[in-house]
Amino acid sequence: MVNSVDWDAYEVYIPLHRGLPAELTRKQAKEAFDHLMEALPHRIEMLRSLLAANAVVLGCDDESIQRLEDWLYEHVEADPGNPDRLRDVWYSVVNDIGLFLGEVFIQRHPNLGWKLFTGGGKRHVAYHRHVIMGFTKVSNPRYNVDTDRVVAGCAHRAISGMPDDRRTFVQLLTENGKFA
Repeated sequence: MVNSVDWDAYEVYIPLHRGLPAELTRKQAKEAFDHLMEALPHRIEMLRSLLAANAVVLGCDDESIQRLEDWLYEHVEADPGNPDRLRDVWYSVVNDIGLFLGEVFIQRHPNLGWKLFTGGGKRHVAYHRHVIMGFTKVSNPRYNVDTDRVVAGCAHRAISGMPDDRRTFVQLLTENGKFA
């Protein structure tokens, strides 16, 4: 961590149901998805507010998205009691960034949308997760992008000190946008 974060009035997102998505019943997963989608505008405002308190402007252009990724890498913290995990508040921030990136993706490609992934069974990595779907230039109707998982991967790489190219967020939108 380079600098401390001004948490200002940031409110942590509390999921409707606890546990891994694949372990939820279909009903619970749908309820959790609906709850998250209902909270989505507020979550993006929480992210916007958090970044503003830390002198970062949240924008939809590639340069702003790059600043967002840089900010995450420079500030994300490991859990002091378990250095392989993020500090709890950061899981909420990761979720918020993932939602924001998903919304940017949808804004750039209106045929895309949020879906609760139910295909592939419990062993599928996206099972019961909120993902972006609707890609028309791929033959696989299950093709999806899990923005939350991508952001979480970046955050975990940052706390572990693994090398990065810090272009993951922009690449996510650009490379997958070719399939929209």
